[in-house]
Amino acid sequence: MITSEILKEKDRIQAKLSKESVSIHEYLARSKLAAEEIAKSYGFLLRYAEMSNKAIRRIDPSRSGASFCVAPDNPNFGQR
Repeated sequence: MITSEILKEKDRIQAKLSKESVSIHEYLARSKLAAEEIAKSYGFLLRYAEMSNKAIRRIDPSRSGASFCVAPDNPNFGQR
């Protein structure tokens, strides 16, 4: 396995956030705040894409191996 100081720090932060969080939602919120603080310390800002919830649909996991997918605005997406 490849290791580096960056990967070690990433693993350390993930373990810390995991211990501090009681839900996946809290973990994601804490992760976003940590990423923004780090970006600010290096002098740049993170910008996130805005996606509508309409684009995320539950799909049949037996066909794709996933429970959700981000679908384009095409009503026939994923149809066979």
